[in-house]
Amino acid sequence: MAGRLAQFTPPLADVPGDWKPAWNISPGQRLLILRKTGNQLECARVLWNLTPGWLKDLSRTPFSVNAEVMHDKPMFRQPLVERRCLIPVDGYFGWRVQGKRKQPWYLRRREGGLAIAGIWERYSLDENTYWDSCALITVPAKGLPERLGYRMPVTLNRAEQTIWLASATAPSALQPLLLNAESRVDMMYPVNPAMSNPATVGPHCCAPSGHPVTVESPV
Repeated sequence: MAGRLAQFTPPLADVPGDWKPAWNISPGQRLLILRKTGNQLECARVLWNLTPGWLKDLSRTPFSVNAEVMHDKPMFRQPLVERRCLIPVDGYFGWRVQGKRKQPWYLRRREGGLAIAGIWERYSLDENTYWDSCALITVPAKGLPERLGYRMPVTLNRAEQTIWLASATAPSALQPLLLNAESRVDMMYPVNPAMSNPATVGPHCCAPSGHPVTVESPV
């Protein structure tokens, strides 16, 4: 699963002016998403913790949701149909238990970034004050992420990204799209355990501390 993200490459030329590169984003912090506004692709900076407008207990804001149950839960059903987004990342982190400690690993593509499927929401405080938020979507792990755990974020290829963001996509087609998407990760490597602390920031969070594992590497 991905409880930390790295987002240091601007996904579009036009990004919010207050955005800064980040190498160790944790839930509750702000990140960039891509969403359709009319026919335009918009880059927005939002909170990574889904916050529907009706939610009273703000301690119950999820940062991820399982694709298998999205249609069944009121918190996710409407944004799945109406407010889909992509979370563009350079990579994400997973942990593997090694003895009595958890070793963090950084998962990425050898070339280019990843587009994680997500949903977004808007929480209004009054008529003129609101904040937007998001959650990423997970599925059973496959490929390299399966070597670290049971779940992985949904990473979409370009064709799947277009279908995911299109308002014309039938709701019945969304869950199969998520569940059938292959892992786009083709490289992962261990990183310094210090990045497990959310206060640890900087490019060194994504620097290898051991040999990389690729899709060609033996299990």
